[in-house]
Amino acid sequence: MNKEILLRDQTTGKNILWANSEHGAKEIQLGDVEKIQPRWQKLREHQKQRTRDRAEIFTPPNICKLQNNLLDVKRTWTDYVDAKILEIACGEAPYLVSRYNAVTGKPIPIEEREGILDRKLRVVTKKNSAPNDWTEYAVRAVQSVYGYEFQGDNLYLARKNVFETFKDYYRQRFSKEPPDKLLLQIAEIISWNLFQMDGTTNAIPYYEPPPKKPKENPNQMTLGFENESERKPENVCCKIKNWRTGEVVEFITLARGGRL
Repeated sequence: MNKEILLRDQTTGKNILWANSEHGAKEIQLGDVEKIQPRWQKLREHQKQRTRDRAEIFTPPNICKLQNNLLDVKRTWTDYVDAKILEIACGEAPYLVSRYNAVTGKPIPIEEREGILDRKLRVVTKKNSAPNDWTEYAVRAVQSVYGYEFQGDNLYLARKNVFETFKDYYRQRFSKEPPDKLLLQIAEIISWNLFQMDGTTNAIPYYEPPPKKPKENPNQMTLGFENESERKPENVCCKIKNWRTGEVVEFITLARGGRL
């Protein structure tokens, strides 16, 4: 069940799309999941092709750590846990979670991880001894991290990495597996917070971009798709959720100055 949820696109109600040169606008099916490889496992020529197609280059952990350090401003621990973070073009989400080196594939011990969610969950563990309190704020930490990605196989791996990170910290804290009901809740949050989007249009890949506001420059150049024939006529703006209020909003409202 968790895999099905991690494949869900909450904007369309369907599965996320492959959105790569091999499969284009086809949906990723449950039976495809085992075929998905992280970048470090792909053949070198395949890596180069993805770099040419989508400028896909993954950031090593030491660079992620240095940049994440810039976000660690002083605030109360609850504000720190709740602070919303968005990783753009997130790939396998190395800035949010660092279970392994995204470049080499080498596993990273839990105590050495420097992703944003890793840091939040360590704070949760430090500040909460009661199991119910730990769980409440660990869930809030997951609710606070967002990311979007064009290519569906990367997005699935990003979602899986966040999901497995939550499980890692739960096991460390309680020396047992998380209950199924809690894991379903976490998978649902992740399926909203890590979403598939074309960052040049704020829409689902291969769908028409939302209409521009009248004041915008009509001559502004936009980037195209690899295969324009796969573009769909529907205007599907990506939707995300504010877990504190329960409100669902279109991402483009944030790009235009709104707040989540």
